[in-house]
Amino acid sequence: MKRSIFLGIALGISATSFGQSPVTSDPRLAKNVIVMIGDGTGLAQWWAAQAARPDSSLAVFSMADALGLSLTSSASNFITDSGAGATAISIGEKTQNRMIGVAADSMPRETLLEFYKKQGKSTGIVVTCGLTHATPAAFYAHVPSRYMAPEIAEYFYQGQVDFAVGGDYPLFSEKRLQKAGYKVAIGLDEIEQANCPQIVGFYSKDKEVPSMQNGRGNFLTRSTDKALTHLSQNDSAGFFLLIEGSQIDWGGHDNNSEYVVQEALDFDRCIHRVMDFAKQNGQTLVIVTADHETGGMSLVDYDTEHTRASAAWSTHEHSGIPVPVFATGPASQLFIGTYQNAHIYHKIKTATGDLNEEISPSVPFDPSVHRGEIH
Repeated sequence: MKRSIFLGIALGISATSFGQSPVTSDPRLAKNVIVMIGDGTGLAQWWAAQAARPDSSLAVFSMADALGLSLTSSASNFITDSGAGATAISIGEKTQNRMIGVAADSMPRETLLEFYKKQGKSTGIVVTCGLTHATPAAFYAHVPSRYMAPEIAEYFYQGQVDFAVGGDYPLFSEKRLQKAGYKVAIGLDEIEQANCPQIVGFYSKDKEVPSMQNGRGNFLTRSTDKALTHLSQNDSAGFFLLIEGSQIDWGGHDNNSEYVVQEALDFDRCIHRVMDFAKQNGQTLVIVTADHETGGMSLVDYDTEHTRASAAWSTHEHSGIPVPVFATGPASQLFIGTYQNAHIYHKIKTATGDLNEEISPSVPFDPSVHRGEIH
């Protein structure tokens, strides 16, 4: 008998059909969904961070009720880029490298964020990079290239995102954001004090958000706290929130172990905050994963004097190594196993009762399809 991981069969419940409001009164269905992406973060990056904190377990390792592996190749390349990697999660289809919110045929597809917005959920994005960067953009924009930042920003004015925090202030028009209904907040104090149905916050008026090594401080955790407080006001329908630890990837590209560790530890502190919320709430599905691994990081020794793992690197680019998926909360068992990154989308919608179909098994790797290099 063909194995099904459709939640209605696995748990013996009845899920609603596609396009209807989710049944969130059943405790086995998720009302809120929080997707946390550690950009470029494989097991080596996580364990390097753990090695720097030997006296306490990282939240990411203690949180999971379920553990899986995501296969990250894109439709065009064995090695995905962030655009295709995030888009696969956001639309449920693999696409070509550099594409944002469109399928491999270049046609737009509805993203998870857009879908849940239509369902009445509040939506949010919190990142430590620019709001037009590949990962956040893949959840609200539809363009053929991640490098089309002005065109990506145009999609933001449509108001699909109720709460957003990140960088790229110079790429946005405050007047247009305000016309679209947003309260614009600059800096953490303004972000935390903002009180409006729709809020967009920027680290500063500079384009970039600094690294932890360059003084970002607790920007991610405080922004996440505000996001959770703001979005959970939608008590009837719930919310969808994307959080990205963006700069773990940048440390990998630099082959800079300390950069990776500090960013991963910051992201883990954010996971801890999210888990505290999820445990108290009881209706929140949390998924922690990555769009790909960066750097081909390998831990080859341990420096006891400096409490650090010694790393070796195989590349300054992304690798094709599968990445872990940690999940907890209602329907988290759906995320056990090995599957294509695009299946995360289907598993999430099944967990909220919004998908009435089976998920096909993982597609075997076909070397004739995945060729080429990323640029």
